[in-house]
Amino acid sequence: MSYYIHNIPGRLRIRSAQIKRDNCQASNLCSILKSMTGIYSTELNKKGGSLIVHYDPAQLTADDILYTTHKAGCLEQVISKSRKPVSAVGTMLGNAIFGTVVKKSLETSMLSLVKLAVR
Repeated sequence: MSYYIHNIPGRLRIRSAQIKRDNCQASNLCSILKSMTGIYSTELNKKGGSLIVHYDPAQLTADDILYTTHKAGCLEQVISKSRKPVSAVGTMLGNAIFGTVVKKSLETSMLSLVKLAVR
């Protein structure tokens, strides 16, 4: 099981070992996806094992596209973006790091101001 998914509403990138090895007839998948209402375009890179889908998020979700990709055999399992355990952990970690950086910046700024005032 080797895949990578990145989704910004309106643009979905899927990297899959099945696409790279051409186990799934990705060209057929592109035709299927293009026939779906709400999909503007697809960009297939078999050599890199990558598929980019440009879509209208008001008409489709990334889950719809991922499910279709799975049905075509280009993903080993159905992957739902609505379940975000890794993403939630990443968000929590990002918030913690950001909070620490802001806190340190404020402490450093305050310390600089105190040093200037003491001189």
